[in-house]
Amino acid sequence: LLRLFLESRRLARGDLTRPVDVPRWGEAARVGSALERLRTQLGGTTGDPGGRQRVKGRFGVRGPLALTAVLLLLWCLPVGLLLNRTDDSVSIPASMVNDQRDRTDLVADRVRRALNEAQADLVSTSRLIAPDDADATAKVLETALREHTRYQTLYVLSEDGEVVARAGEEPNSDWSDDEDLPLVRVSGKGDKKPVVQVGAPVPDSKGETVVGEVRIEFLNSLLKRPGLGEVRVVNSEAETIAAGDGFLAFEELPRDALADLVRAGSVHVGAGPVENGLLIREGRGVTVAAAAPFSGGGVAADIGWTVVSWQNAKDFQITPYQREDRSVLAGLLGLALIVVCLGWVFLVVARPMRALAASAEKLADGDLKSVLYPRYQDEVGAVVRSLELLRQQLQARKQTQARRLAEPEAGVRGR
Repeated sequence: LLRLFLESRRLARGDLTRPVDVPRWGEAARVGSALERLRTQLGGTTGDPGGRQRVKGRFGVRGPLALTAVLLLLWCLPVGLLLNRTDDSVSIPASMVNDQRDRTDLVADRVRRALNEAQADLVSTSRLIAPDDADATAKVLETALREHTRYQTLYVLSEDGEVVARAGEEPNSDWSDDEDLPLVRVSGKGDKKPVVQVGAPVPDSKGETVVGEVRIEFLNSLLKRPGLGEVRVVNSEAETIAAGDGFLAFEELPRDALADLVRAGSVHVGAGPVENGLLIREGRGVTVAAAAPFSGGGVAADIGWTVVSWQNAKDFQITPYQREDRSVLAGLLGLALIVVCLGWVFLVVARPMRALAASAEKLADGDLKSVLYPRYQDEVGAVVRSLELLRQQLQARKQTQARRLAEPEAGVRGR
């Protein structure tokens, strides 16, 4: 491109004695060939015939750009996809596994306490209910519903299962007065979301019961803990009741190993089975999991629910995973640099060169009417300015030749 700039400036100054040094390939060869044709049209001496032939390039600058892109991709893609790759043999520190287990225990205790508090609230509410006054009972339920946002509905059931008074939404499920059933239970299997019910018998009444349906959103909010991964509350059959993220009612856990962990209750086993029970190795990945069944006091302790949590070991700050992340980052940065740099070369060099070659060939083919405007303030723009000067010289030369041809004809007519 620099050589073409010097050659075009030489021709624009009027130095037509020396043939143009035509490059061998690409758009540069097309421009050089056009300059040589323009030189002979301006009256220069005949040089190398091969230099005056029109060159037709199919790829031009795009060919080296594509080859460079392929070579660079052969570097950055293996770096990002193959270098420092981890597998299931990565050693996970026991402290991280223990932390997952301990935090899962805390979440399980928090959910159990919340259900115990919900049932205790209903016990307190049941003492304020007048069995023979439905209006007063409804006011008590409305007051309790305003004070305790964990419920979506509160209602009082008679001995035969009829709703005596209600506050909030329509009840979603029936309440059985079977004494063998716990006071905290879940129903609604087959519906869009499970129904968690808490009940308390009304004192000094004929079998009446205060029932409250706990909002699933309330339980979900208790499970959202940063750095713990995905957390769910499941029943004794490992079916989902609540989750920190979206879930389907009573759906199974995504892995059989998690269901086995829930059934085994291995969270309370000592440090020996931790490697087998709380680390799930599948393929190239490692998952750290923990299960904490409800335990302690209160009515929620014996309902058979378990809090299970799991997360990918890559979320931990472990050296092998950090090296893998850095390799991926290096590959992505390399890919970004390839796109930016080669894109810049294409926009600043390749595309202007193709336009320059087309303009030069058009001018060499005899188009003297199209004015050439330099769009770039670089060597390409300098060559375009020289081509415009050459166009003006050819136009002036053509006009001079036309006048010379017209003068003899005018003299003959005068005689």
